[in-house]
Order: sequence, then structure tokens, then C-alpha cells
Amino acid sequence: MLRLKIMELREGKGISVRQLSEETGIRWNTLNDMEKGTAKHWPPEHLNTLMRYFELRDVSELIEYVYEEATEA
Repeated sequence: MLRLKIMELREGKGISVRQLSEETGIRWNTLNDMEKGTAKHWPPEHLNTLMRYFELRDVSELIEYVYEEATEA
């Protein structure tokens, strides 16, 4: 499963989701959904905005892969 590291990055700057929203122009509830892993998709323009805002050089600083064991139905 892919996961965004928004919470860690945001907390590292000592800002709230609302502050991040105001500073990036991304709706706060969109950021909140992206942070909680409930967003249905991640618009490339939002990812690009977050990369620039947090001054990241590698996408792995924003997105990580979390291995999950396959469950049988």
C-alpha cells in the first residue's frame, strides 16, 4: 500500500492541516483525506505542490510503500 508522509512532514514544521492548506492552496479536507489515507486519488499537481512546499528532492520523502500481507477472502 502506498502512503503519503504528510503528517510527519507537517508536524516537523509544527503546522496544522489548516495552516498547510492556507500555505499551499490545497483544500484542508483534501489534505486531511490524503494524510489519513482515505483519499481516492492524489492529483499530481497536489503532489508537486507538496514536494515544493516541503523542499523535497526525492518522491520517497513524500510517498512510502507499506507492505501488507495478502488476506484471503
